[in-house]
This record gives sequence, structure tokens and C-alpha cells, in this order.
Amino acid sequence: MKKFLLISILFLTLAGAADSGYLLVQTVSGKAVICPNVPVGRFNLNQCNIVLATPYAKFLGFPIALYGLGAYLVFVILVLYELAGKSTIIILTTLSSLGLFISAYFVYLQFFVIEALCFYCLVSASLMTLIFAASVVYNLKYSAPVIS
Repeated sequence: MKKFLLISILFLTLAGAADSGYLLVQTVSGKAVICPNVPVGRFNLNQCNIVLATPYAKFLGFPIALYGLGAYLVFVILVLYELAGKSTIIILTTLSSLGLFISAYFVYLQFFVIEALCFYCLVSASLMTLIFAASVVYNLKYSAPVIS
């Protein structure tokens, strides 16, 4: 079960990297992002290009997707180290908690400020939530207690 949980986290991090990578490539190349046409209340999940055209889609002049891709790739490395017997899960949990708060902020912006939803952004937020939750479960079940 221990290895299955780590492999699941690895799969989630790779999915997040693919999601962020797609957004980054489309954003940098200036191409439109293709999103599914799914109504969600008064919103629709096909509003990715609206979201990505706002000032909130960049931080310090770089697309948010770049930071997301970087975070997911760091997570991949941390999970691979954990699979190799190195104790990195606490770092993963800490960083993914930061990612969870940042994702929650961007979801808030989509619903209440921009008033448009990006399918890929919501997928990323969901993946970050699952990575955080799975790393917490792993920590609680398999990490050795810290003795001070």
C-alpha cells in the first residue's frame, strides 16, 4: 500500500505537469487553449482564454503555468526520492500545502473576480488538492515520528 500511494502521487504530479505544460506551451506560442464546453451554473469551462488573458495569469512577467510546471516537476523529483528511500515526503507535503493555498486563491479569482472558468486551471487545482491530501495520508501512515 505504501508504494501504491507513492505511485499514485507520482501519477498525479505527472498529470499536473502535463496540464501546466499544455497551458504554458499554448500561452507562450500565442495559440488559443481548447477547452471542453461544459456549463457549470452561470459559467462554462470553456473560458480558458478569457482567464489566461487577464493580468492574474502572469506573475513577475511570467505565465502562472510556468510556476505550476516547475512545482509539479519538483514534486516528481521529491516522490522519486521518496521511492528511492530518501525521506522527502515532509517537503512534498509542505510545498503542496503552499500550492493548495495558491490554487485556492486562483479558483477564488476565477469565480469571483474574473467571473470566468478555465478547465485546465480547475484540473490543476484539483490535482494539487489530491497531491496534498495523499501526501498527508502518506505522512500519517508511513513517516517515522520525529524525536527531539
